[in-house]
Amino acid sequence: MEFIIPSMWRRPVFTLDALKYYLTLEEITKIIIIDNDFTRRPKSEVFDSNKIKILDYGENLYVNESWNRGMQNAGEDLICICNDDIKIDKLAIALISEFESLNPNAIDLIGVSNDVRTKCFGICRFKMDLTKNIGLQAGGLFGIAMFIRKKNYKQIPKDLKVWFGDDYIARNCKNIYTISPIKIIGSMSSTVSSIRKEGGNIDEIIELDKSNWKNKYMKKDFF
Repeated sequence: MEFIIPSMWRRPVFTLDALKYYLTLEEITKIIIIDNDFTRRPKSEVFDSNKIKILDYGENLYVNESWNRGMQNAGEDLICICNDDIKIDKLAIALISEFESLNPNAIDLIGVSNDVRTKCFGICRFKMDLTKNIGLQAGGLFGIAMFIRKKNYKQIPKDLKVWFGDDYIARNCKNIYTISPIKIIGSMSSTVSSIRKEGGNIDEIIELDKSNWKNKYMKKDFF
């Protein structure tokens, strides 16, 4: 499988450690990094690996368009879209790789969930409530790491920059599963938090995403 990881390098030490960890796993054949702030990219021998590919467009594409560009450059069928501020346990990666190889046409998307209300222990079918954000239905985790076949990925509209990318992807998939419980190391939303501290306009972008999702995409019939 290939990993797609957008990064603004807000936690460079953690991100480098995660990359080193992923490079040791035989299931991962390539890591595509979308560099959204090259001025912060640390110097490291990690980037010398032939399994690492850095895409630098000279600007911040924001996370949803970063996923789109990563998918355009992915070569394998099974892809993991992953945040740069978390590290996924190797046992979960191995389990998903094996599960997908045994069920190549039965599963469109696997997200992560630690919400006990899903009553999932392992990899389970996930019934999505279309009236709610998918992350809220999965303990706030679904979009931090998603495993999807490239053929099932639909490009996220450009007017959704930061939020609702996971919702858009999920609503274009019929057979959705979650893996739970799953060991995840790190802290979510560290990039958004750091931009807020620096006085960035991230909240304005999120409000636009909310409006566009509600008025253009939430009630859309994708099938």
